[in-house]
Amino acid sequence: MQIYLVTLCLVAQLDISGYVETRPNLLWNDSIHVAGYSRGWLELKTEGPDYGAQLALDLLMPYDTISFIYATEKINISRLALWLGPENMRVIVGKQKLYWGVARVFRPLDIFNPVNYFEPTYERAGTNAIIGYLALARLTSVRGVYIPQYDVEKSIGGLRIGTNVLKNDIGLNFMHQVSEEKTILGAEIAGELEIGYWGEFSYTWEDTVDYNRFTLGADYSFPFSLYAMVEYFFDGSGVSDPQYYDFTKILQGERSTLARHYIYSAIGRLANPFDVIRPTVSALVNLDDRSVVIIPQVCVALLENTDITVGLDYFVGSDESEFTNIAPFDGAAYVWVKIYF
Repeated sequence: MQIYLVTLCLVAQLDISGYVETRPNLLWNDSIHVAGYSRGWLELKTEGPDYGAQLALDLLMPYDTISFIYATEKINISRLALWLGPENMRVIVGKQKLYWGVARVFRPLDIFNPVNYFEPTYERAGTNAIIGYLALARLTSVRGVYIPQYDVEKSIGGLRIGTNVLKNDIGLNFMHQVSEEKTILGAEIAGELEIGYWGEFSYTWEDTVDYNRFTLGADYSFPFSLYAMVEYFFDGSGVSDPQYYDFTKILQGERSTLARHYIYSAIGRLANPFDVIRPTVSALVNLDDRSVVIIPQVCVALLENTDITVGLDYFVGSDESEFTNIAPFDGAAYVWVKIYF
């Protein structure tokens, strides 16, 4: 299949895009050092009315001035997918970006992608999956997903039924994994009155425990391209007392957060062709232990295809709080340069 997709991309009319970037971070605690990475992303895409293919190559080169590691990683195939059928009845097979749920930062229904509250729009890794989409009516559709594994019982299957009621997009979701005896039921809603709003809920049954998660959010666009949003997240699988935090689960990628109640908020300038400078301030608050991550940023559109982002990740909280223990440093300042082509 990989040979077929590469051949299709090479012989068909291609859309070629991508970017190169470097992201040095100045980290500090008892001392100061620099760590980060450089990245190259190349994407080839071809699409017709009833077919399409996508190939994306991702090269990461991390560096660290403490350990003096300057590694050149192999080129990863981050996207390698083929789709067949028109938009109202389509099947997509291969390594692809999966997007489930309607929330901006915390998506209880998205079990495929870890939460990145430092940068919610960060490029998501591809997942080997089969997706089927069927439009039942103009505003009603069914979407199914299957993520195969060598051990069939570890494979994940899911289904979403979506429709629109009174100008609200509504979805009902189901996920199941046999090996973990894990079933997830959920619902979502998104709409807009004077403000935009969204909500997302999931209920999870596992072998020995069950819990619920939900997100409620709203956003508003003010005059002069000023944008603000706020999102509340409840995680029934978390804990309220910091003494029961298990930080190894974050280090091992099993969890993105540890507590139960969070608020994420942001205010800044929307991207548009007329603004060269776009400041933004984001903050994530753990309501259980009162720790905070404050993320001010300024993005400068230096050229039409070049962005420079200057920012800071600053952690505030007691010694036992979540956000003062998730990283081995007290804060990070950075200057990121990204060039599109």
